[in-house]
Amino acid sequence: MNRFFIDECDGKTALLKGGDFKHCKNVLRLRENDQVYLVIDEKEYIGRIESFGDDTVFCTVVEESKYKREADLKINLYQCLPKASKMELIVQKNTEVGVAAIIPVISHRTVVKLSDKKRELKKVDRWSKIAMEAAKQSMRNIVPVVDEIVSFKEMISMLKENGGDIIVPYEDEDNLGLNDIEIEGNIANVIIGPEGGFEALEIEELKNAGAKIVTLGPRILRTETAGIVVNSILMYKTKNI
Repeated sequence: MNRFFIDECDGKTALLKGGDFKHCKNVLRLRENDQVYLVIDEKEYIGRIESFGDDTVFCTVVEESKYKREADLKINLYQCLPKASKMELIVQKNTEVGVAAIIPVISHRTVVKLSDKKRELKKVDRWSKIAMEAAKQSMRNIVPVVDEIVSFKEMISMLKENGGDIIVPYEDEDNLGLNDIEIEGNIANVIIGPEGGFEALEIEELKNAGAKIVTLGPRILRTETAGIVVNSILMYKTKNI
């Protein structure tokens, strides 16, 4: 069944408007009495299409779904910005894996520099739309938040303030692996460096913030691959896969 995130619902009737209305009617070509999944306040329901208005689809909420879609572990992915369109792949695939939030970061070796605030916000809006589509496709009950771009120092402050385990894959670490660490709570902050990796001073700052620096083995993963691998392993370790 197709999936829609609902903003307007009185408990019995849910409304599809805007892009969802057009997608439902013109792209999916759904009809009256067709069933759909409705996500309301992070809960999944089975709905039935009752009628089509000029700009609204009216759906009846039939029953709550029996499926538990979301992980008990909340992963915040701090991703140093990669070149070109790689961030789109990162957002899409990590949404599928199950992350709760994606925070783009500018570190010292980050090649991409967005000095124009308008351009930056346009990028974030694009990534947010990709997260929404990936959440629908992967049957999520939440859409991961894609935050505005932050500096490395801003990220450190956020990590200290928000709490949770901090996990940093680093190519020069050769002792501690992901299998050697334990997730102590229900929040994991995963920090992925840029194409050129983190500088040694940045790693020291992360250690001072309480980060666990880990190796991902003898092979070097691309920045767009590393987060997917780490987050998948964390989901497996915490029995969320």
